[in-house]
Amino acid sequence: MPDLRTSYMGLSLKNPIIVASGPLTASIDSLKKCEDAGAGAVVLKSIFEEQINYAASKDASVNSEYIQQSDFHDAFGNMVKDYYVDQYLKLVSDAKASLSIPVIASINCLHIDSWSDYAKRFEAVGADALELNYYPIASHASVSGEKVEKEALAFARAARKMTKLPVSLKIGCEYSSLASIMTGFEKEDINALVLFNHFFRPDIDIRSEKTCAGQMLSSETEYYESLRWIALMAAELKKTDLCGNTGIYNADTVIKMLLAGAKAVELCSVLMKNGLGTIGGMLCKIEHWMDEKGYKALSDFRGKLAQENMTDGAYWERTQYMRTLNKDN
Repeated sequence: MPDLRTSYMGLSLKNPIIVASGPLTASIDSLKKCEDAGAGAVVLKSIFEEQINYAASKDASVNSEYIQQSDFHDAFGNMVKDYYVDQYLKLVSDAKASLSIPVIASINCLHIDSWSDYAKRFEAVGADALELNYYPIASHASVSGEKVEKEALAFARAARKMTKLPVSLKIGCEYSSLASIMTGFEKEDINALVLFNHFFRPDIDIRSEKTCAGQMLSSETEYYESLRWIALMAAELKKTDLCGNTGIYNADTVIKMLLAGAKAVELCSVLMKNGLGTIGGMLCKIEHWMDEKGYKALSDFRGKLAQENMTDGAYWERTQYMRTLNKDN
């Protein structure tokens, strides 16, 4: 039987399929089902800085008559934040006690300072690694792309200093130079990059003429950018692992990510749509494909089609339709 084991952020995974942060990783019962379904690791449902700040503000507003003094107002806000963080820490602790696969805590954060105080607490309850969701939106015209990237690297530097745990950044692709920023993240000793985050997408309801949430789940045609950038960077990054994310709906796409050089993949939308049984089906098909090809382990073919390992590695850089047609003809 083919060996599906992989190493990701220094963690030993029995296979490269990770259940991504989401509703399926929000409770112990669901996490156990993820493990039983065959997942190699789980990323716990994210704790959101925005959500905590909103809850703290709302609770302070409800109790405003009791907390008029500004110093107590601040203390009350910190107490509320601690309450929500403690709930999440309990989920991490319970997950570590209940599961035998790696447990990765996830933080959706705006400012690294907000989380530096909590980093040791995540370590103390046994998290195997941290996944940080970082998504700057430079919506003001005065903010340059250079400033955005400097701030992203400063964020990575601070994140690395705040914990001894392995750290991954789940990023978007909207940087002026992805190759440069990814190399910069490696220089800051970030252990892994998850490509790419499926962020909240605002939409408009034309009937009510109000804003609303757009399609929350990814589609199975959304993996191409992740595949391209994993192939472009897998061999260039010597210390930072790459993990494929978004639009991964079947075993074929998992294999493509591995061929491009990914160490692992994260699944969410397909599991939400088709159930956790999808994992077992994918693993069986990957094993069957490896048997057909004569591969004994993932390392036998991982990165085979990364840019540096191809005769025509420039293929991954092609963006124009006509150039692709000309090559094929």
